[in-house]
Amino acid sequence: MDTLVWHFRNLWFACGFALLLLIAIGSLMPVSGDVGNDKLAHVIMYAVPAIWFSLIVERRSLWRILIGLVAFGSLIEFLQGLTDYRTMEFADAVANGLGALLGLFFHFTPLRQWLSEIDNRIYKLRQ
Repeated sequence: MDTLVWHFRNLWFACGFALLLLIAIGSLMPVSGDVGNDKLAHVIMYAVPAIWFSLIVERRSLWRILIGLVAFGSLIEFLQGLTDYRTMEFADAVANGLGALLGLFFHFTPLRQWLSEIDNRIYKLRQ
C-alpha cells in the first residue's frame, strides 16, 4: 500500500501536464532536414512523463498512466499525419508506448520517495 503523503499533488500533476504540452508542441512543429531514426527519441520523450506521473500516483493507477500516454502518443501521431510537414508512423506510436511502459518502472525506485520528500520540505517551509 502507498504511504506517501502529498501536499502539492496538484502542482506535480500540473508540471506533468505542462511537460505533455511541450511534447505536443514539439511533435507538431515542422522539422528541418532528415532526423534519421528517431525511435530512441520517442522512447525517451514518453518515458519522461511516465516517470514523472508514476512518482505521484498510487500503484493501482499506473495502468491509467500507460493507457493515457499510449492514447496521447497515438493522437499526436494521427495529428502529425494531418499536417503536410510531418508524417504518421505506426513505429513511432509503438516507441511512444514502449517509453511509457518503461517509465512506469520508476514508481518502484527511490525517486518516488525523493519527490515526496521535496513535497514535504516545501510544505514545511510554507508554515
